[in-house]
Amino acid sequence: MKNGYLKFLVPVMLMMPLLAHTDEVAQSDSNVSVKAESKPNETPAFYEYHNRMAVFGPFHQAYERIKTDAFYVGVEAWLLSTIAPHRDTLGEAEIRFGYNFFYNSRDHVTPFVGAGVIHDFREHRVNERFYHYRSRPPVVYGVFGMLYDHEFNRLFNLGFNVKGLIGGPVKKKTLDWGSPVVGVDVAIPITFRFGYKRHWDFRIEPFYIYLHGSQTSQNYFGGRSTIGYRF
Repeated sequence: MKNGYLKFLVPVMLMMPLLAHTDEVAQSDSNVSVKAESKPNETPAFYEYHNRMAVFGPFHQAYERIKTDAFYVGVEAWLLSTIAPHRDTLGEAEIRFGYNFFYNSRDHVTPFVGAGVIHDFREHRVNERFYHYRSRPPVVYGVFGMLYDHEFNRLFNLGFNVKGLIGGPVKKKTLDWGSPVVGVDVAIPITFRFGYKRHWDFRIEPFYIYLHGSQTSQNYFGGRSTIGYRF
């Protein structure tokens, strides 16, 4: 399944330089705009960039086109251990398309739609007599939702993301979700920006995922983290 995530992610990642190239404008610092709140000879309060690449080791990689008042695309793949109610190994790969609205020179609002696949790798007991264990099948889904991010200052952002999911397992197993599978993904991204002109950031993202199938349901609590570079 890990190879499946890579096959999903690599072709889309190869498209990202093309999207970044279309954003070039004839300025000395073409991919950054400084908000007008700063006075001459002062350090600008905010920097807005067009793209964000993010990684956290080999098990979490992402790209987002974050240019304000423009088309949005995001692709993300991650594999991690959740913290409750079980230490499940959960993996997801997702692609999103939407539009970046920008309000009050501080509020980013991005409605989107997309598709993805999520897999709970934890092995569950399916036969009480013979102690047979098996993981549930991956769930392929369509997704819709909204990303929100508020810039308190040039160092700290706080957001709220919510996604609705609907799909089904890729194949039937003895231990199955049933069909359809519906769910919700709620996250609170906390972002600290640093470095020259705030190109770099560190993001902590506590999340809650709930999946409900006709045969079983599951809750997942955990946290995603990334180190990002904006350009």
